[in-house]
Amino acid sequence: MRVLNVCETARGGVGTYQKLIAGLDAKGIDMHFLLPAEDAAFVGACGTRTDTFDRPRRSARALGRMVRKLLGMRRKLRPDVYFFHSTFALVGLLALRLCRDRTPALYCAHGWAVRGYGETSRKGRAIRAVEGRLSGLATFCVNVSQAERDLAGRLGYRGRHVVIENAVPEPAPDARDDLFAGDSGGLHLLFVGRLDRQKGFDLLAEGFAAAARERPDLRLHVVGAAVRGDAAAADLPANVVLHGWVDAARIDDWYRSADALIVPSRWEGLPLVIPEALRNGTPVLCARRSGMETLVTPGVTGGHFDLSAADIGDMLKALDRGGLRAMRAASRAAYEQRFAVDRLLDALASLLRDVARPGR
Repeated sequence: MRVLNVCETARGGVGTYQKLIAGLDAKGIDMHFLLPAEDAAFVGACGTRTDTFDRPRRSARALGRMVRKLLGMRRKLRPDVYFFHSTFALVGLLALRLCRDRTPALYCAHGWAVRGYGETSRKGRAIRAVEGRLSGLATFCVNVSQAERDLAGRLGYRGRHVVIENAVPEPAPDARDDLFAGDSGGLHLLFVGRLDRQKGFDLLAEGFAAAARERPDLRLHVVGAAVRGDAAAADLPANVVLHGWVDAARIDDWYRSADALIVPSRWEGLPLVIPEALRNGTPVLCARRSGMETLVTPGVTGGHFDLSAADIGDMLKALDRGGLRAMRAASRAAYEQRFAVDRLLDALASLLRDVARPGR
């Protein structure tokens, strides 16, 4: 079976997903990729199984290049199934259907775009109309979490929907746990991601500053940087350390050395930082948003908080390092049971074989 994966962008979680599903080759599924030339190095795909198009930035011209390359690969490769990734890749699926190509296709939004806008706002309504209708062109929509599936159902998105939760590979075998050994008296918290509005860093910074006035032992290590224009400006106390982006090969050092990961996002699909922390046995403190609370069991693998600076501050003030350390074994077990890569690949392989079967 030949599968052509089509990505309008392959950065961040979408690119990480491509790296993982390339593992379907080992299950007898021939995986091919179409992605922006600018993202090829990030994904690490190469050779005859990958083709690229020029996309220096998102634009109608770049979408046109993607569609032209897709139609060329269609004639050359004759895939059994297409797999489209993220919202703007739907333009490619629409082009296929306008060409009367009825080849089975999967679509994964990797987080419905409408989450980034008010559902009833003018822009939100437009996005709902586009992704809600065009998703119905796919044979199946793959939702990365149950919360994403529930949102699609509530908004009346078209198509048949399944849930296949995201996964992450095992941690680096040489991951360290002693990055903060020089400050053994501190309670070390970790934030990983963009310092942008979606990720809620502004609320975390405000809540942490309030908590740190009563808990001088609290430390916040920030791995990431602002990427978009809506980055939150914040006055940070001295016990917040901005480390910038770190080598992806060493990210497990940070998870494993921290007492807990904190995820204050305003919206997400299924944030990969949560299973990445759990694979290292690190408990997770997350906002009750976008179903993230269903990924963490309070008192077992972490905790939840309402998304406000005040609630974040109250939660941080109540943290106990010994209690967090006691959750490490259960956190690792949660990764093994729910977020291991084999589970993702087995589920996708089953779905791909089903949709490719004649007379399905």
